[in-house]
Amino acid sequence: MSNDWRLTIAEAIKRPLFRHAEVVAGHRGLARPVRWVHVLETADTGQFLNGGELILSTGLGFGEAKEKRLAYLAELIRRKASGLCVELGVYIPSIPADMLEMANHHEFPLIVFHQPVRFVDITQDLHEHLINRQMQALRDLEAYSRGLQQLSLQAAGIPKLLQHFQSAVQTQVLFYSPDVAAQYVPALPHAVQLEMTELMRAHFAQADTNDASVRFHALSQTKQLIYQPVMAMGHLLAYVGLILYEREADEYLLLTLDNTVSAMAQFFLRKMFAEEQTRAMENRLFDELIANRAMREEHMRTLLGLSGSSKAPAYYTLIMSCEKNTDQTDDALPPHDLTAIFRSLLTRQGFRPFIRCTGNRFYVLLIDQKTTANARRALEKAWADMKRIAGQMLGADARICCGIGRVGKRLSDAGRHLAEAEQALAFQREATSPFFTDLGLFRLLFHIPTEPVLASFIADYLGPLLAHDQKHGSALVHTLRVYLDANLSKQEAAERLFIHRQTLYHRLEKIAELLGDDYASPERRICLEIALRAREWLQKEEGGVLA
Repeated sequence: MSNDWRLTIAEAIKRPLFRHAEVVAGHRGLARPVRWVHVLETADTGQFLNGGELILSTGLGFGEAKEKRLAYLAELIRRKASGLCVELGVYIPSIPADMLEMANHHEFPLIVFHQPVRFVDITQDLHEHLINRQMQALRDLEAYSRGLQQLSLQAAGIPKLLQHFQSAVQTQVLFYSPDVAAQYVPALPHAVQLEMTELMRAHFAQADTNDASVRFHALSQTKQLIYQPVMAMGHLLAYVGLILYEREADEYLLLTLDNTVSAMAQFFLRKMFAEEQTRAMENRLFDELIANRAMREEHMRTLLGLSGSSKAPAYYTLIMSCEKNTDQTDDALPPHDLTAIFRSLLTRQGFRPFIRCTGNRFYVLLIDQKTTANARRALEKAWADMKRIAGQMLGADARICCGIGRVGKRLSDAGRHLAEAEQALAFQREATSPFFTDLGLFRLLFHIPTEPVLASFIADYLGPLLAHDQKHGSALVHTLRVYLDANLSKQEAAERLFIHRQTLYHRLEKIAELLGDDYASPERRICLEIALRAREWLQKEEGGVLA
């Protein structure tokens, strides 16, 4: 795109209508761009200025009155006008020294006409010139976008896109990603690249990763970095930016940056989706793990592409479930497009991820490449980011849960650890941990045959309540569950159940009558907690609806 679309004060005064004009102050501001031309005689009407206007005046509104002329000039400067053109004559025969001093101090161009000139001719000439330049800039922007599209169809990489971008803006451009080396066009000296890359790493680490807008960062008094995140489905992939020297960014330059960022995002998405097509072997591996079929260590290593001689790395299994809280079943959940996004996110957390999306679930095997003591913290952050991104994609009515198995040492045990993640998922409720290791006593259910041991255990401890609920349509089982979850707090339990405390007292009396007065003792309470969880687990396994 051409960079000459802007009309500066210096260029404007070279127009034929300015042949009798003279710049008497503010020479350092002649590079200011002119956005429009406006006739303004008094400071009272300065509210109509938007900034960037070249002001024409005869001095009618302020004349030689010191307070008026200084207030007038100060208002133009405050409103960020580009400059002031004054026709010398009856109202103001010459520019007083105080106006010259103020204009020079603020580097505000002050131009005088020594001979009468028709303001309408100046306005028409400059407006026509501005519109023609802006139309040319739009044509250049359209041509630039077509060039981006052609490069996209040619499957051009990041360097080609950066070169195309640099040829349009004619300044230093850059590409930064946490995953790959930074790129600069034109190339910078090695020492400068290292310094610039470190500066960006420190700056971008503090940036808001959810904000996709253009941002500005001053590098010095005359140099600034302008950059925009490359986002895909709410996930940060990289940054594209440019460095301006003694120049302000205009809307056309920002549009060029925005188009480039969009092309980059499409490039990354195509690349990630193409990689997903090569995951057939990975999918076969997860099909075996989900079925919990026994697999030899060597076979697992082969499927995961691990060296046979290397030490088996620590790994984690994770299952993420996405369900709609409404009755709508039209939308397919979850979108498989998220697989590529999750892969990039988890890689950035220090894991080597293997992901299988099937039905409404993501099955994930995470090889811990760093083997650090903070693996749990990394898993918590990864889960939080996955939940946030899935929530943005699926909507507020989606229920997103997760289960995470214990750390694995032998790859041949991955099926068992995936089953642990399944159990952690089954027991996860609001504000509970997704980790299998945090299930406490309920981990024991994982090792108990579901039939007939669990069924008889449930019947022994909850049978009287279940029979009463079925016969009378009551909700004693649910009341007991909430009461125990509230740590025997009657006030909290009543609030959770949305009932009066007296109603809760009647229900608890009935529960004590059916189960015995000692039902809340530590020994009985543990058994009841396990029976309640086991009943819910069995009903989920059977597709039932909880009472």
